Parts: sequence; structure tokens; C-alpha cells
Amino acid sequence: MKLFVVTHELRVKNKDYSGFYTELQNTKFWWHHLESTWLLYTNETAEDIFNRLAPYIDNQDYILIIEAGRDRYGWLPKKAWEWIDAGIDKTLIEE
Repeated sequence: MKLFVVTHELRVKNKDYSGFYTELQNTKFWWHHLESTWLLYTNETAEDIFNRLAPYIDNQDYILIIEAGRDRYGWLPKKAWEWIDAGIDKTLIEE
């Protein structure tokens, strides 16, 4: 499995984006701590993820899906780093 960062800017006011968020949560292993950023562990490609999400966004919205690696740094709660490390170390996921 690979770790992907999905970040978005949903720009259409009064649009119901609930299907978009539900589809993100349909990924078995996900983390959402930052407002417009999701982390997904999946066997999918970035394009596969996009194709699942695309029906729920508008052509005025922005989305970036990119694979994350081991070189990372930031300021997050300890639980977030534990979740990230558990997946990379394969203790969170069973392939």
C-alpha cells in the first residue's frame, strides 16, 4: 500500500459535497486532521483515487492527489504521526 495526500479547495458555495467526503471515507485507511487535507493508505493509483472523487466535485474546484514518501516533516498531533508511521511500518495495514 502507498500513502497518498489528497488536498482540495472546494470552491462552489452552497454545493452539497457530502458524496465527496463519503467517498474519501470509503477508503479503508484514512486520516483527516487538516481542514482540506486527507491522508489515504491504498493500493490505488492517484488517478484511481481521482476517478472515484471526480463525480462529486465541480469544474471550478481544485484537487491534488500525490504519493507521500518517508521524507516528511511538520507540526501535527502525536496521534497523527503515529498513524502515518504505523502505515509506513505496515503495522496499521495488512496487505
